[in-house]
This record gives sequence, structure tokens and C-alpha cells, in this order.
Amino acid sequence: MTTSLLAALLAQNHTIPLHTPGHQRGRGMEPLLRALWGRALAQDLSELPGLDNLAQPTGVLAEAQAAVAATVGSDRAWFLVNGATGGLLAALLATVGPGDRVLVGRNVHRSVIAGLVLAGAKPVYLGVGVDPQWGLPLPVTRDVVAAGLAAYPDTKAVVLVSPTYEGLCSPLLEIAESVHNHGVPLIVDEAHGSHFAYHPAFPVTALAAGADVVVQSWHKTLGTLTQTAVLHLKGERVSAERLSQALNLVQTTSPSYWLLAALERAGAQMTQQGEQIYGRLLQWIQTSEWPLPRWQPTGIPQDPLRLTLGTWPIGLTGFALDELLQPQIIAEFPSGRSLTFCLGLGTTPTMLETLTDRLKSVYTQYRHNAPLPPLAIPSIPNFKEPVLSPREAYFCPQRAVPLRAALNEISAETIAPYPPGIPTVIAGERFTESVIATLQTLQEVGAEIVGATDPTLHTLRVCKV
Repeated sequence: MTTSLLAALLAQNHTIPLHTPGHQRGRGMEPLLRALWGRALAQDLSELPGLDNLAQPTGVLAEAQAAVAATVGSDRAWFLVNGATGGLLAALLATVGPGDRVLVGRNVHRSVIAGLVLAGAKPVYLGVGVDPQWGLPLPVTRDVVAAGLAAYPDTKAVVLVSPTYEGLCSPLLEIAESVHNHGVPLIVDEAHGSHFAYHPAFPVTALAAGADVVVQSWHKTLGTLTQTAVLHLKGERVSAERLSQALNLVQTTSPSYWLLAALERAGAQMTQQGEQIYGRLLQWIQTSEWPLPRWQPTGIPQDPLRLTLGTWPIGLTGFALDELLQPQIIAEFPSGRSLTFCLGLGTTPTMLETLTDRLKSVYTQYRHNAPLPPLAIPSIPNFKEPVLSPREAYFCPQRAVPLRAALNEISAETIAPYPPGIPTVIAGERFTESVIATLQTLQEVGAEIVGATDPTLHTLRVCKV
């Protein structure tokens, strides 16, 4: 690389900034914010001479993206500044259109459903199992994908999430082979697996397994800023030009160069130090002892940096344990029977020791409690066609009805406990007894409900058809 993006950004030293953004290199920023962000405000810039253009890069941005692609093994990489969401929207817009059939893992993030609304494709949802003891979803299997392709030969693309929020991976090598034998592309939401390329102890990356389009949310596990992500392309099943066009539809025309420079430096950090950093971290994790059971399903590749501990043996929900650990310790994701922690680049031995000591203290206090009964969250059927596509449901006339009156009606909303954002009901699906009971259960144990117009769930929006 001739000149790094960060170097080009730091070289911007003009003293009369008669251009956007309006604070003009910090001069006009509110004093408290100016004190907080300091000299970094001078580099809060967008497309200026020497800084290239994200919509059509030919200079330092093009070189930075090429360096990331070479590091992780893709043919081309695009920097994203509105999270993995923008990459998933573009991936769908580039591969499917109105009325096209697409197989979608039922455990996908709700941003994939937004992509289906924009593209107008008709999904068939691929089912996932639920661990009966932990009440947590398992990844989509090869057999389910293969059966889906056989049942729906007009499929134009397959979209999966791997790893799951808890770090479990689908068998992507076998799945990619099956999908490619059918002649269609495999799109993988690898939001939580951006680090897999940088240490041999991690599961195989989606790119190495043969995926065609991969979206990675770099800010989730790498040393970059919130909102940054990367879209990767490998092979010729999906057009690079089409992906670029789609990104220009959904990505801002005024990207923050703080974010873009952070992506570049995060990639350089991984290339230079990633294996060393993760090697140390993995050693520290291996010597840690947890007083609560750790979720490690047999035969499923798992991210060793995703720590999910069962809380049901001491009679606590994950939400209750989460509150007990606060404010000193903030976990990533509580559920009805577990609590998930993200261990990463900034994790230290002292942090792990503090966590284990605090967990041991809680365990000692609550170990005589009766265990929680299992949660009644059923597995999702292998194949499920919605009554309406997400796009049809989005544009249909709607009305609000009381929760119980929504039974057998078609949902106009995609409703998900958050995190992780996996929908309990997707717009276009019917409200069944099981869906309503699951929503009530999740709300009772403390989950935050996202996507519902009425977050109390007293009313639900349904389609008037």
C-alpha cells in the first residue's frame, strides 16, 4: 500500500474548512462534545481531495479494501459504515428480485427480513432445532438445506447465519457444496465471526468453506468502531458490479472517515498481531474455571470466545444474573436460562478473574435454589412458507388488535427479542398459539421486545387481507 487511509486522513491540515461537516473541524462543536472528542474532531471528515470516495474508490480506500480482502481470502471487500445490516441488504438486492425464491435460515437477524422487503423475494424459512435444556437455537444443518433445495428447485439463493449469537457454526463446507451443486450462491451472515481468519483454533471461516457472499460485523469482535463492517465476495456466482450498485442504494453518501480509518487499522492489527493476541487470550480462557455449566453442544463447531453459562441450576434467569453482576460487569446477552459473554481483544486475565470470582460468589449465595423448569420454546419446522412475503406484509393495509385476538391473523410486524434480534414472528407469518405463548414467555423473563409498534404487546399489528 503506497499511502494508508489513516495517513491520508491525518495529512488533512487545511486551516480554512469551508466544507461539510458543519462543525468545520471542531470549531463549531458544542463545548462539552469538543472537550470529549478533542483533536479527533479535526479528522471528522468525508470525501475530500486525497481521501478517495467510498461509492467508487480508486485511491487509498480501494487499496485499504484490497488489503483486507487479501488478508481474509476474498476476491473483493467493501467497507461498510452502517453495520452488517447494509451488507446484508446489498447481498439480497444483488442476488434476488421480486418473486424469486430464497431459502433463509429461520434464525437470521431481522436485517435479512428488511432485505427481503426491499428485494421483494419470497422466502422459505429453514428450521432450526432448539436445545431442550438450554432453550437456545442450534445452527441450520446440511440436511435441512439439502432437503430445502430438493423441495424448492426454483431457489435463487440461500442465506444463513453462522456463527449464531452463541457462537455455534453450521457445517458450511458441506452446505456450500450442496448449494453450489444446485447452481445458486450461498450468502452467509458471519457478523459474529469476523475474527475466525486470525487464529487456527477458531472455526473455519465462511469464505474458506466456500460461501459466495459473506458479511462480517467487524465492530463486534475486532478492534474497530461501532457501526463498521465488511462485505466480502468470492467467486463469480454473484456480480461484483451488482453488489457495488446495491451498496450505493443502501449506504450513506457521507461516510465517516473515522469509521473507514478504524476498519483499515483493525485489519492491519489482525494481520500483524492477531494470532499472537488470540493465542494469549485462548490460554487465559482455558485456565479459567466457571462455577456454572458452559454451553458446548456435542459435534457443533463453536467459537471459544463466546462464553454461554447456564443459570437455571441456581434458579436464576440470565436476566436476573445479569442484573446481579451489574454495574461492574456487563454481559452481552441474557436469556431465560443462560447468560452469554463476549471475550475479545481487550479481555485481560484480571477481567476473567473478576468474572469468575463474582460468579462463584453468586453461585454460593443461590446454589440451594430449586432449578428453573425448562422453557417451552419449540423447535422451528424444517420448511415454512409464510402466507405473505415480508414485502407484501409491509405494504398491506394494517390494523391493531388485542394480543389474544391476533391468533391466526397474519403479522404485519417482525417481532424479535433483542439481542440477538432473531425474530419470534416475521411479517407475513401467522400468529399461532405457540408464537403468542413464546412472546409472552420472553417478555415475562425480561427480554426486550423490538419491532412491535406496541412494545408492551397489549396490541399487535396484523394484515387486513
